[in-house]
Order: sequence, then structure tokens, then C-alpha cells
Amino acid sequence: MLTTRACLLGLLLAGVFQVTHASIAERPIDGGLGITFGQPLAPGQLGAELSSTQVPHVQLPANREFVMPDLVPGDVLPWRYFPGIVLPRPLRGMAHRSFIMLDTQRQPIRVLAQVEMQGCGENYQWLKDTLIKKYAVRGEVEISPLPGYEQALRVTFSEKQIDLYCGPHLVIQYLNFAALKAWSVAQYKRYQVYERNEEDNRRRRMVLDRRRAVQFADAFTLGDRYKLDGAFGVQFKQPFARNSTQQFPVDVPFFAVLPDLPPAFSAGDIQLVISPQRHPIVIRGTFHDIAFEDVKEALRAKYGTPLKSTDRHVIHKVSAHHAILKKLAVDTIELAFIDTVAQAEQRERLWGKESEGL
Repeated sequence: MLTTRACLLGLLLAGVFQVTHASIAERPIDGGLGITFGQPLAPGQLGAELSSTQVPHVQLPANREFVMPDLVPGDVLPWRYFPGIVLPRPLRGMAHRSFIMLDTQRQPIRVLAQVEMQGCGENYQWLKDTLIKKYAVRGEVEISPLPGYEQALRVTFSEKQIDLYCGPHLVIQYLNFAALKAWSVAQYKRYQVYERNEEDNRRRRMVLDRRRAVQFADAFTLGDRYKLDGAFGVQFKQPFARNSTQQFPVDVPFFAVLPDLPPAFSAGDIQLVISPQRHPIVIRGTFHDIAFEDVKEALRAKYGTPLKSTDRHVIHKVSAHHAILKKLAVDTIELAFIDTVAQAEQRERLWGKESEGL
């Protein structure tokens, strides 16, 4: 089955359209309004670039069904103001706005003018008669006007055409549909290359972001992605401050001053709960001015998908250990690491003390 983009390319290459054969000219349409199809314009002949939303009547004529391609961001836009317009003799001196669509070689694809002429009087009739005569048109040139307009005509030769509308103002445009298709196919292919490059860049950014996140996680955790051996330089299953003669509380939290903390965590408050053997049970820190999302992504990058994840609470289970992140306030987080086996043993000890003598 063809993909959506493959189908789009097929439409571009095939140039799906229908031509009203009743208005086919016997003489070629080489251009008009001051341009010649196939001949590039000098930069000095052009005005400012425009987005398609800034161009009136930018929609293609009804006999040309076509899917316009996406443009590569930063590329030169195809639409420009066209101060060098040459209006037909009866329209000269009238207020007007004129626009031109160019390919990458600055060759005209479409050119149109909106003239402040109301109604469909002698000037419209003169334009109609002159076009029929100049291009030796066979058949009827009149077509159904756009909503709000009074009359319209179309002259076609091969894949070039002229459209004229009158009513609230007069619109005349020349279109080289073959050039439009060629430009569109080239733009489509350019956009495919751009998308591939963007996807490659996105993957590289993801790899770099994950690497940075893992490095951040390694700065405050011990062990690899499969083992959580401790945090902030304190290791589970090893006596805390082995060589210290200080008597630390057992099974109750106490504040600890830890050396060599990562800069981001150096101003926080860290509490420990240790067993009678001084083995850490809980390592818990409260920190300010550390982004919750940064720590969340760091833990995910190192340990994978969390057991629980909300915008305020994250839990990772790594074997028998837990890493728990909480957002306490806008600028405050709590980060705790728990040896769940040691914690279960602690509960038994505390229950034994509570129920002693019964």
C-alpha cells in the first residue's frame, strides 16, 4: 500500500487536473503582465517575499486540482510583490496590487494583479475580445465566476492559462501549470531530505540528551542502571562513617553533613536512617532550585520506566531499592533512596520494641 507521502508525490508527478477544452487557444500563451514564462527575473524587479496567506486569490483556478508541497523552513518564499507589472492598456493608471510566484531560478510560475475596477463594463469586454483575438481561442471562454464576482473567463493552451474575474474588483492572472508541477516536485524532494535530516538530528539530540541525563544521575546515585547501591556518596549495605567514633541515632532520621556532594545538591539538607549495624536504610534529601523535571529525566534515563510517574511524584524500583522523587513546592524537591529489605527489617525491630513484654 502506498504511503500518504508516496500518494502525494504521485499526485505531484501526475499533475491531476482537468482542463475545460471549450476555451483552448490555438496560439501559445508565452506570458503576460510584464513577464515571459521560462525567463528569470532580476532581483531588482521583485518586491518583498510574501507568505501565501498574504496573497489574494492564492488558491489555484478551479480546473487545477493540486496539493501544494510543504516548504523547507528558512527557504526563499516563492511569492513576491511584483512592482514591475505591466497592465493591459485600459487598466493602466488604476490602483492595483500585483504578485508573482517564482521557482528557485526566479522564473515566473504565476503572476496576478488585483485592479480596483468595479463591475464588468467596457474594459472587461475589451479584455475578453482582445484575449480571444490574440490567442485565437476556440469555443466559449466564459466560466462560472467565483462567489461574489459577476463574470469570469479562462483561456488555456497546453498547461498554461489566463483567468479573468470582474465584480468588486478585477483580477487577472497567468499560470504556467507545468512549471508549478516541476517546482512542487523539487520542493517535495527537498522537504523529504529536510525531514530525514531533522529526524537524524532529533535522534542525535535524544542520544546526547540521554547521555547528559545519565551523567547527571550518576552524579548523585551509586551503581549502574541495574543496581541502586546508594546516593550522595552513601552506600547501602555498608556501615555509614565506618571510622567515625560519633554515635549516630539508630532507626530514626538524623541530619548528615556529607562531603563531596555534586554542586547542584551541595546546599540541600540530607537525612539518614541507619540500622544498628550503621547500614543506611533511607537516604533522603530536600533541595531548592533544582528542576523537578531535570531530576525526573535523569532517573528515567538511568533506570528506565518508573513504577509510578506523575507531575509531582515519581517512584523507581531498582531490585530491592527504591528511588523516590517528590515536588514539595515550585522550587523545592525531595529525593529519597530506600533499601526496602532493610526497611522491612527495621519495621520488625520497631514492632519488637513496641510489643516488648506482651
